[in-house]
Amino acid sequence: MPSRASSSKTAIIAGTLAGLLAAALAAFYVYQHAPSAPQERQEAATAGKAAARPEEQAVTALMALPELKAWAAHIEKVSDGRAHGAVMLTAPEQRLVEGQSYYQLSFFENTPEAAHHWESFLVTPDGKHILVDDTASDEVLSLERWRQESAPMDRVATQ
Repeated sequence: MPSRASSSKTAIIAGTLAGLLAAALAAFYVYQHAPSAPQERQEAATAGKAAARPEEQAVTALMALPELKAWAAHIEKVSDGRAHGAVMLTAPEQRLVEGQSYYQLSFFENTPEAAHHWESFLVTPDGKHILVDDTASDEVLSLERWRQESAPMDRVATQ
């Protein structure tokens, strides 16, 4: 019979994973229902529609990156629709980088069993500036440097 501490730890892990899954699904929903092109976003804003919350703007801008679109499509394809790519806010507070505030967001592969982290990003509330938070090197990279050094499109081309 498992100990009380073991079952408590299991419950905590299960609750954490369920929370991550719910957050990832919510972010995926926001991405799926957001305007897909910058021109459409501009038209929606000028049509007098209510402005999206800043974190939603940041998520939309991040999911518009070609790498994340390719990753999400790849995840859907290889899982036959059982898994999805999702972006979620990974820290409640904004992070300052060179005097600019950024939301801390991550891209996850969301499976029925768990959410698997792929990459971490920093995105300004207006979505105009995106950096890569390279947790392995503890560096903040520009998109250009990340693309050159990490070749993120190769991640789906080789699988």
